[in-house]
Amino acid sequence: MNFQYYENLQDKSKKYLLYLNNQIVPKFSVNELQIYLEDISKKPLSKNKNSKSTFFDKFIEIGGDYETVADLSKLNDKDLKLMYQIFISRELNTKLAIKWRFYQFLKYYQDFIIETIKINRTGNNENSIDFVIETDAGKKIFLLCSELIDSNNYNLAIANIEEFAKKHKIVPDQVILATNKTYRDIPIETSFKINKNEIIPDLFIDWMDDDCPFTGYDLIIVNDNELKIAGFNFANIKNLLEYAFEYSNGGQISIFKQENFYSDNSDEELEIELIWKGIMVK
Repeated sequence: MNFQYYENLQDKSKKYLLYLNNQIVPKFSVNELQIYLEDISKKPLSKNKNSKSTFFDKFIEIGGDYETVADLSKLNDKDLKLMYQIFISRELNTKLAIKWRFYQFLKYYQDFIIETIKINRTGNNENSIDFVIETDAGKKIFLLCSELIDSNNYNLAIANIEEFAKKHKIVPDQVILATNKTYRDIPIETSFKINKNEIIPDLFIDWMDDDCPFTGYDLIIVNDNELKIAGFNFANIKNLLEYAFEYSNGGQISIFKQENFYSDNSDEELEIELIWKGIMVK
């Protein structure tokens, strides 16, 4: 097992959980943390200026204050434990856990530049749309998260997307389905139409790569000291490379791992090993 589950932690103190959660990257902004805490506690959407949307009801814009950094030290033990289980050990695979892990992933996703993200704060049933994204090119993307996709809830998800688009008179250019597990029988290559847009959904699986060249205990180092990040924030080498592309200077890139950096074996001399080398053209 590459990742520590909560029950296996020898130290479950608030101090240690806070230390681990502070390694999460990208870090939560003040606005993001507030929305995250309200969402995971299933708190009703408050009627304040942040809950108003000219786009459609029950969605609020998130991430506009990316220059701020949230203070996790104010979280209680329960919230710190849950954050650890969602983002670090990744042992929770509910719709909410997938929703928030994928939101973190979106921050350094390369295929489009995000102009705005609106999050559904009241629709946490299994087939509700979770995010509506608008790119800098004006492209609209619907994103639906799920713990498990089989043929039945796949069809329900597509039906919900069609109904949502019709109700709010908005046609998506792209649909993304993010899930922890999926059955092989889903018709993922079958397109569906909304108005004149023919759409084939993109499927993202929130799995752990068993052959990943690093573990949750390893420190990842890009170009000696250009970037240092924790291995437990990434499910596979693809996620790591996307993050390195976004936050490094590009060009000739070498990625190293320092084994067992976050384990209890800190008295040993830690080896540093090259795990990837290439050129990233930005």
